[in-house]
Amino acid sequence: MLAIMTVAMGMFAQTLASSTRLDPVSAETSIAADAARVQIERMRNHPFDEVYARYNADPSDDPEGAGTAPGNRFAVAGLAPLAAAGFVGTVEFPEIAGDLREDAVDALLGMPRDLDGDEVVDSADHSYDRIVLPTRVRIEWSSRNGRGGPRTFAIHTMLADL
Repeated sequence: MLAIMTVAMGMFAQTLASSTRLDPVSAETSIAADAARVQIERMRNHPFDEVYARYNADPSDDPEGAGTAPGNRFAVAGLAPLAAAGFVGTVEFPEIAGDLREDAVDALLGMPRDLDGDEVVDSADHSYDRIVLPTRVRIEWSSRNGRGGPRTFAIHTMLADL
């Protein structure tokens, strides 16, 4: 019985490995999903009050000085960017004209919503007084084999000052 189970498990593992090789779109989607999760974990490794400044598009507010933080764009090994010399990964926040805003409309981020805990949704910039930070990590790439065309994977999360 044990020998039969061992052979069956070996065949299953071989089938799984073969299907990944045969379906590059699935393999690329797996790479994208892993990269998005890793990016969120990188963000969580920083103090909450620095996350927005480190991962927004504005290099002038980087905690260690202009241009020292990762910013909102990142590369992912194994995925081709849609544009030449571009990035596949983007970190997105509920912003309007570069300001972190409660009145931004984005249903997938649960916006509009109160970000600073004052029970009022307003149009002020909450870059420095938020207690929650809705975040989207989006990966967009060009499928290597051309079958899938442009591909997108996104994770939405809520970072909080706990």
